[in-house]
Amino acid sequence: MDPDEALREVARRFLAAYAPVDRDDLARWFGTTPAKAGKLLEAIGAEPVEVEGTPLFAPPGGLSDAAAAKPSRVVRLLPAFDQWVVGATRQIEHLLPAGVGRERVYRPQGWLTPVLLVEGRVAGLWRHERRGKRLDVSIEALKKLPAWARKGAEAEAASLASYLGGELSLRWDDV
Repeated sequence: MDPDEALREVARRFLAAYAPVDRDDLARWFGTTPAKAGKLLEAIGAEPVEVEGTPLFAPPGGLSDAAAAKPSRVVRLLPAFDQWVVGATRQIEHLLPAGVGRERVYRPQGWLTPVLLVEGRVAGLWRHERRGKRLDVSIEALKKLPAWARKGAEAEAASLASYLGGELSLRWDDV
């Protein structure tokens, strides 16, 4: 592949995974300067969008897709250092419940806390520990969760226990 086209493809894939972003997000992730990241966003036709007063970029054609999207009811237990959490570093305040500080996810010495993701937003934190044949999973909800989200989180924990070959022991620490 042509090196310039390869760079553009990387930028497209970054936007597909993390948008909306600004040029500093791309620069930080890709290890380049904000100016070069801005030129790359321009080269791929990234669409400018404003989110809560902040100018950002979406993938080409992504704004109409986003406007037509319906809530997906997707619930995931993301592990520590999951790439989604790494990529959300600069925008995390928009993805956390009101009053929850970023330090709950991004801890000292670069440690990233496993998160409960509900419809693309951080709704809780979680951890697990093996104890013989048992897998203890503890979920701390950072806001009141609807029943469907709790069931989704419980299904994720059950899937993890099955994968790791343990019997699930689940505890909720609610708001």
